[in-house]
Amino acid sequence: MTTIDESEPSVSSSATSADASAALDASADASAALDASAAPAPVELSSWDRYLLAHTKASTRWGHVAAMGAALATAATAPKGKRLRRTLLGVPVFFSIAWPSHFIFERNMPVGFTDSKAAFAGDLRMIWMMVTGRDGELAERIDELKRLLAERADDR
Repeated sequence: MTTIDESEPSVSSSATSADASAALDASADASAALDASAAPAPVELSSWDRYLLAHTKASTRWGHVAAMGAALATAATAPKGKRLRRTLLGVPVFFSIAWPSHFIFERNMPVGFTDSKAAFAGDLRMIWMMVTGRDGELAERIDELKRLLAERADDR
């Protein structure tokens, strides 16, 4: 059976003042490191959170829903021989409605200009949540993110 001695280490009487001074300096450095780690860490946002912060207004989110509806209607109403062409035409139809909602309502740049993968995934997820009646969840998360960012800005 192994026992652990939990007694405090003792300093021998032969320790010099230089050793004691070095120990105090090391303790002060450790204390300063602890104080620095107590400072708020920068907020790490997921791509979904960044996407939501670009869609803070319900009018922008509903603009994206309307844009997706128009794009799908463009593809769905294609005559039999022109389905591919009309489906491809749905892409610019979507962007011609969704992007102006950023410029008009949000006064920001669409996420697709900086992160196209996050924009595509975010559009699909947000639109699905909107059409299934979960806009309130989106609004709550956006408010939560705004509060978090405001708190972090106040701490600086």
